Amino acid sequence: MMLHRLRYNCIGLLLLLLSVPGMANQRLELTTVANSPDTSVSSDVLKEAYRRLGIDISIRGLGASEALQRSNSGLADGEVQRIDGISRNFPNLIQVPIPINYIQGAVFSKNSALKLRGWYSLRTFKIGLVKGIIFAEKGTSGMQVQMTETYDQLIELLLNDQVDLIVVPYINGAVAIRQHPQGGQLHLNGILETYLLYHYLHKTHEKLVPAITSTLKSMLLDGAITTMRSKIVSDLTGDSSQ
Repeated sequence: MMLHRLRYNCIGLLLLLLSVPGMANQRLELTTVANSPDTSVSSDVLKEAYRRLGIDISIRGLGASEALQRSNSGLADGEVQRIDGISRNFPNLIQVPIPINYIQGAVFSKNSALKLRGWYSLRTFKIGLVKGIIFAEKGTSGMQVQMTETYDQLIELLLNDQVDLIVVPYINGAVAIRQHPQGGQLHLNGILETYLLYHYLHKTHEKLVPAITSTLKSMLLDGAITTMRSKIVSDLTGDSSQ
């Protein structure tokens, strides 16, 4: 039964490949957020997925907002990873419907005793964010927010008491704090929410969506994505449980 299913999946993928003209000769440029460690997982997943399709990809790191503008305008071929539903605001991007990674919205501060749960618990604090991190901007809408361009700048705000706490993707925050000389002063105060992450392609590559969807689905079901994520997160943070 399993052999029959595998044979069926292989035939289906072959038909998808044949239906996209010139696929093997394609090269795609994908944008992602620069200096954002959590993108390492999705970047490696997509390199493997597109390798299986015979497509070369290059990945260009940019500021979070600039990356989206470039991919939505068609200057790049797509986004490595974004949260669910960004096509509502960036209509030229097509969401590939298989999650390839996830992020956890985390709160860090200098106060080790502070315990926070849910976005509402942040309302009385001055909050620091990295500009273009969409889930954090949405979650803190209407609150006292100060934004920076980089994680290093964000940590400096917190260390200098210009904000009370910062909201970041857990992996990015943990890595930036681990690498900072004064990072030992900062503490994890809570996980606010978990978000699945998806690959997006510019609408000019609509015919490629079924093939990359099928490949990513196979990688998800056979455990390849989970294995890759656990190793990369462990290497980055020393903690494979997140």
